[in-house]
Amino acid sequence: MKPKFIFPILAIFLLISCSEKTDYKKFIKLPEDHRWIKSDSKIFEFTIDDDTKLYDVTFEFSHIYDYQFASVPIKIDVKNPSGEEEFHNIDFNIKDSKGKPLADCGGDICDMSMNVIEKTKLLKGKYQIKVGHDFDGPYLPNVIGVGIKVTQSK
Repeated sequence: MKPKFIFPILAIFLLISCSEKTDYKKFIKLPEDHRWIKSDSKIFEFTIDDDTKLYDVTFEFSHIYDYQFASVPIKIDVKNPSGEEEFHNIDFNIKDSKGKPLADCGGDICDMSMNVIEKTKLLKGKYQIKVGHDFDGPYLPNVIGVGIKVTQSK
């Protein structure tokens, strides 16, 4: 094999071996008016097949550029296969203490994420995660969508 072919093959191998293993990923886009209605909690369901590994559960949030709020009150309810529920009330920071946006923005779309569960063994079986918000008002404005990602911990 010629040396010029070894480097690309080695680079591809390294990229594949270093990437995270995503077991579940779902993103729900909101309607065109970008209003997340308070009563419209989003449901995510996934199955864990291997209970010997450690997992991270990540909340994903996309909003319109120059978001008007510094933080958003997010409610996350995790129901495990045995029916036990774990509640997370998160003050999800959109901006830092100086008012600088924390999101990764491309054009008018900004994406953020935060681990809700980190390096935790999950029971084998079906999980349900319900995501909502506790914003003062009938809807949370300028939200493009929300998602959940489950990955094996590094």
